[in-house]
Amino acid sequence: MSDRLIVTPPNEAIWHALRAEDITSTESSALFDMSPYATRFELWHRKRSKQIVSIPDNERMRWGRRLQDAIAAGIAEDQGWVAEPMKEYIRLIDARMGASFDWRMIDRTNRIGLFEIKNVDYLVFRDQWPEVDGELEAPAHIEVQLQHQLHVSGYEWGAIGVLVAGNSPRVLIRERDPEVGAAIEQRVREFWQSVDAGQEPPPTMPDDAEFACKLYGYAEPGKVYDGRTDADLAALCAEYQRALSAQKTAEEDKKVVQAKILQRIGDAERALLEGFTISAALVGPAEIPAYTRKGYRGFRLTTKKVKEIAA
Repeated sequence: MSDRLIVTPPNEAIWHALRAEDITSTESSALFDMSPYATRFELWHRKRSKQIVSIPDNERMRWGRRLQDAIAAGIAEDQGWVAEPMKEYIRLIDARMGASFDWRMIDRTNRIGLFEIKNVDYLVFRDQWPEVDGELEAPAHIEVQLQHQLHVSGYEWGAIGVLVAGNSPRVLIRERDPEVGAAIEQRVREFWQSVDAGQEPPPTMPDDAEFACKLYGYAEPGKVYDGRTDADLAALCAEYQRALSAQKTAEEDKKVVQAKILQRIGDAERALLEGFTISAALVGPAEIPAYTRKGYRGFRLTTKKVKEIAA
C-alpha cells in the first residue's frame, strides 16, 4: 500500500481539487460496473480532463444532506456510540485513491470506526436493500464505497446508518475486508494506468450514449471527414436511418392512440379505470420570456438519391 496523506480541506474548492486527482469512494464502484451514477467510459474522460464527477442532485439527496447530522446523532444515541463529524480527506498517494467521510464513532467496546449515513426512501429501500440469509445488505455501490473508505483510512470497521422513510433506523456493521480493499486499489491503479497511457475504455451503450454526444459536441469549422471508404460508418448511417424511421412510426402510432383515447373520454378532465389514470386537463397560455440559447452541435443525416443511368 502506498503512503497515506491526511488533509483537512479549508474550503470546498480545495476539497474538489483533491477529489479531481483521485478515484474517490463514490466513484470506485464504476470500475466494477456497479455505479448508478457513472460508467467507466464517463469516469475515464472526466478524470482525464480533471473534471469533477458530480452526482445528479434530487430532492431526496438534498434533504439527506440537511438531515445527515441529525440522523447520525440519533442512530449513535440509540446504539450507545460516541460520534463526531469527520472532516478529513485521506488519500493513498501512489495509488491516487482517496476518500471523504461522513462521521467517525466509538462503539461500546471503544473501537473507533467509520460511520456512513444514508437517508433512504421507503420504496428505494424495499427494492434496493435486500435481505440475504436474514442479513440486510446495502446496494453494491454503497458496500464498495464503505470498503474503499476502510481501505484508504486504515480503520478496521465501519457502519452504514440508514434512516428509512424518515422514522425507521437500520444499522449495518461491516469489518474491513483486506482482499476487497486490495481488489479496489488494483482496479484504481489499472484505471490510472489507462488514463496515463491514453487507452480509452469502450463505451457501454445505451448508458454512455448521452455522455458520448456531449463529449463529441465540438465541430471544427470547415473540416470534412472523407468517409467514402468507411464501411463501418456507412453501416452506422443505415442503422441511424432505421432508428429514425422506427421513431417516426412510433410517434405516429402514439398520436393515433392518443386521439382514440380523447375521443373515448370526450371533454372529461380525468378518467379512472383499472390499472390506469388519465389526466387531460387544459393548460392555460403562458408567456415565455426571450432567452439566449446555448450553442450545440447539430446533426442531420441525409440519404443521397442514386442517379439512374439511361440505357
